[in-house]
Amino acid sequence: MKIAWADAHVVVVDKPFGLASHPGPTVTDDVVTRLKRTYPYVGLHHRLDLPTSGLLLFAIDPAANPSLASAFSGRRVQRTYKAVLVGRATGGVWDRPIDGQTAVTHVKVHGQQNGLSAVHLKLETGRTHQIRIHAALAGTPVAGDRRHGGDAGRRWPRLALHAARLRFPHPITGEEVAVESEIPDDLVPLWHQALGN
Repeated sequence: MKIAWADAHVVVVDKPFGLASHPGPTVTDDVVTRLKRTYPYVGLHHRLDLPTSGLLLFAIDPAANPSLASAFSGRRVQRTYKAVLVGRATGGVWDRPIDGQTAVTHVKVHGQQNGLSAVHLKLETGRTHQIRIHAALAGTPVAGDRRHGGDAGRRWPRLALHAARLRFPHPITGEEVAVESEIPDDLVPLWHQALGN
């Protein structure tokens, strides 16, 4: 785990695949626990699935919490993911409800080769497993998704989903902050397969 961006109020972590976002009954190593070794206060505002890598935003000053909560609920935090899907994806909008709740994912296709699609996915809502469920419902599951992907779960050793870009209004100054994370080394070969290079 590495710090991608930080100041006195917030910190953005680049989470590796396989590390939990927060503690749980059977979780002893996670992002929140690691951050608490450095920061006396850590406020969690969103999560990434255990098999998903990429950017996570935390408050490290309690004064930042109300603005961050408002930004998330008001959909002013922009989260963009890179993923490799199995099959030929179509750009546009996935908007099938999840567990009876509105769920919207915007899809942009960057390349399609070798039975794979390299895509950028922008969350408008943040339902649990939203991208993974929407991708599976669209018939183009995320490569390596052993929970929702069926046969696609065997196409790569890990989930091919990475939270690559985070844009948010700073909770104290109001200025826009944009943080990016390169696709990790363990996904680069698959990403290139999907792009055909």
